[in-house]
Amino acid sequence: MARSLKLGMIVFFGEFVRTGVLITLLPALATQRWHVGIDAAAWAISAHYLVDTIGRAPAGWLVDRWGTRRPLAVGMLIAIIALTLLFTIGNRVPLFVLTGLYGIGTAPLWPATVTEATGDRNQSVGGAMGYVFAAWLVGAGLGPVLTNVLVHHDFYYAFILLLGVQAIGAVWAPLVTGFTKRLRRPSTPLHALLSALWRVRPLLPGMFAQTMSLGLFLPIINVFAQRVLGLNPYGYAELLFGAGAVAVLLMVPLGHLSDRIGIKLPLVVGFGLASVAVFLLGGARSFDSALGFGILAALAYAFILPAWNSLLASVAPGGAEGSLWGVFMSVEGLGLAVGPVLGARAWDRFGVRGPFAAAAVLLGVMAVFYLSYPLYRLRRPIGAGD
Repeated sequence: MARSLKLGMIVFFGEFVRTGVLITLLPALATQRWHVGIDAAAWAISAHYLVDTIGRAPAGWLVDRWGTRRPLAVGMLIAIIALTLLFTIGNRVPLFVLTGLYGIGTAPLWPATVTEATGDRNQSVGGAMGYVFAAWLVGAGLGPVLTNVLVHHDFYYAFILLLGVQAIGAVWAPLVTGFTKRLRRPSTPLHALLSALWRVRPLLPGMFAQTMSLGLFLPIINVFAQRVLGLNPYGYAELLFGAGAVAVLLMVPLGHLSDRIGIKLPLVVGFGLASVAVFLLGGARSFDSALGFGILAALAYAFILPAWNSLLASVAPGGAEGSLWGVFMSVEGLGLAVGPVLGARAWDRFGVRGPFAAAAVLLGVMAVFYLSYPLYRLRRPIGAGD
């Protein structure tokens, strides 16, 4: 538990900054300070996730060769440089160049952290991933909320907050990582890695669709809260914290539940609930209704995330966890790269409910898929000596 919490803090720091920058600071700078429009911000967000996605597989390979400490430390240093450039010269160069550089810095974050968290085969994988994703939710919720509050006072204050948290993460990560080499078995041959990828090939389209459904909301969620729900920064914070608290509180126990009863039921229930909740959220026009549907969505993702990552961890060959996690997360990241642009277009063409309806359809399709597919065939680690 203590180690999982320490590793979760790495994700907390990284995602606090990422969501603060991409959901709040960047769109605000683009529309209020630089006057380049929401489309420029959406393309910059997509560029970040595209570079981050492309970089995760090589980052995972580096984790297998060098351990987790060095890739994380170098990545966080690059992230600090990118954030500094974004704020100081963001109005003089294309935004996607700077957010792309930021994507290089964030690429090692998830492959390294998840490899550390799942490296000990004797621990509860679902429980460990529950802690990591609970920390992610807290960071991803606090980041845009606190940034939004500070942006309304001064952009400079928001930048200092985000840069400071990134610097703390750069110091913290090397202190609590670097132990996976003693936990994992000797390096796995390339053919075992390719065998694992071939085994999970039916899941690859789903990886893309799942994260694309989330990416649809990135450029519009702040606008939805302000223009449609009429929330000020503090009301927006209450909405996110109210729904997020449910997910954080339930993430670990539902992660342990998936270890005991299997992953099929949590995935089917989770995606089914998420589809309904997201569709209803698109029709919310008051704080109370949005909070209720948001809590339902949070419950759904508390079912989904630990079970989904427990499934992926179960097929990672020993000695190549970093490489395989990097590939998985590259596929997932493609969804986040495509989602923001499609979300902005859906908002412009179909109105408020456009992104929500599109996401609901994707999530519903995933629920049907997991209901019908025999997932038990995938739940066997592959690798040397298995």
